Amino acid sequence: MRKIGSVPIFRVADRIALGFAFAGVCALGIATLVLMVDIALRKSVGFSITGTIDMLQLAQMFCVFFALPAAFLRESHVGVEFTTDWLPPRARAAVKALAALLSAALLAAILWYSLGQAAIQLRQEDRSVTLGIPMLAYWAPLLVGSALSTAAALLVAGRHARDATRRPA
Repeated sequence: MRKIGSVPIFRVADRIALGFAFAGVCALGIATLVLMVDIALRKSVGFSITGTIDMLQLAQMFCVFFALPAAFLRESHVGVEFTTDWLPPRARAAVKALAALLSAALLAAILWYSLGQAAIQLRQEDRSVTLGIPMLAYWAPLLVGSALSTAAALLVAGRHARDATRRPA
């Protein structure tokens, strides 16, 4: 597990991010159990739980987008660091700060355009096919996860920018 820093804002942000990630994993775990019960019932007595696919898709949205802030904050995405390993520490920190800023910009764009699409579906009162779950429920984890991930990327950019401007000891 990567240490995210000793600054209090990072500790608080990490706890929040891990809480959301845990909630997302729990949602997927519950949906997986429902799916397993559905399969067992279907194979044994010919009964199927209505709306299993709707529940599983919603749980996947929660799991993926609620785990993203922790991944950004802990910088646990796949990276190609051999391209920057040869740089001096301050230059490497500057490159990482720029990468985090670019990530934040992309996440902010995703959030902005997703808000527009979610608003359209809210106005149209779209619902899932089987259970009639409002489609806004599917957009909520994306919106919350994107907003928190944007904040996490900005925190990481700030940390690397601080490291890039520090004088060597």
